[in-house]
Amino acid sequence: MISPKLQKIGITILATTVGMTGIYSVNTAVAREKIIFLPPVLGSPRRLIPAGTRAYEPPLNENANIDIQPQPAPIVAPPGRIRGNPVENTIPPEQNTSPVPVTGQCLRGKIPFTALIPESQLGLTTVSNPSLFFYVPQTSAPELELVVKNETEQEVYTQKYKPNNKAGIISIRLPVNLLAVNKQYKWTFSVICNPTDQSQNKVVAGVVQRILPDLQLVKKLQQATRQERAVLYAAAGIWHDALATVAQRRYLLPNNSEIASDWQELLTTPGVRLNQQIVRQPLIPPPEALQSHNKHNF
Repeated sequence: MISPKLQKIGITILATTVGMTGIYSVNTAVAREKIIFLPPVLGSPRRLIPAGTRAYEPPLNENANIDIQPQPAPIVAPPGRIRGNPVENTIPPEQNTSPVPVTGQCLRGKIPFTALIPESQLGLTTVSNPSLFFYVPQTSAPELELVVKNETEQEVYTQKYKPNNKAGIISIRLPVNLLAVNKQYKWTFSVICNPTDQSQNKVVAGVVQRILPDLQLVKKLQQATRQERAVLYAAAGIWHDALATVAQRRYLLPNNSEIASDWQELLTTPGVRLNQQIVRQPLIPPPEALQSHNKHNF
């Protein structure tokens, strides 16, 4: 059940009695819904799409050689229905997202390089160009790289960026019309520590899929406030739209405690469970986050 948070507001009531009119100020309570993400329901396996992991965690021994090991491939289910939409979903591999030191080579700090995605690594969206969010520690790497591939492993988008050397949560908006409806796309986001040695790269990965929302959800969204839209998207299992909605409010009002509470609720809700240390990291506005190096659209 969704538990409401109550926010008191003042209203004015005009009370009329025989021969007397008065204005009285009273308080009432307005229900403010908690943002709870409901992951898509998984079905029986059909085929495999490698999806990597959502957090890069190097060995605890800083002197050890750091290699990117192949991760267990999630299993994609046959078409099911989520809020009236056919989608395919991934089963999450075993992963440990507790913070570990990431010092050594080109990352600094104790919070791992992490993608802000559900535990399943699958994020749904209703738009053709969603924003992907990442926590990036301070880094001395010369560049970062985002690669998006379609279901046949063909690259459809590649972009390199120059890091700003600030630890925080950044967002990257995909190009318009990149995602087709009901198709899955694997993305990888890499910290390029050494351009001549890929084994030293730090990589997080996931899968994004665009769906068409059903008419009932569309009608509710049209009449909803921004906070209500985030609740609706999360309840429908549409991760990227829910996250972007709350992030947009945080960009506008970074010191608002209610919006900060919404952000924490979404990132720690069942099915997501990101580490509290990541949740508390600053959200860096897009103009300050990254500078594009080059762009390839296939």
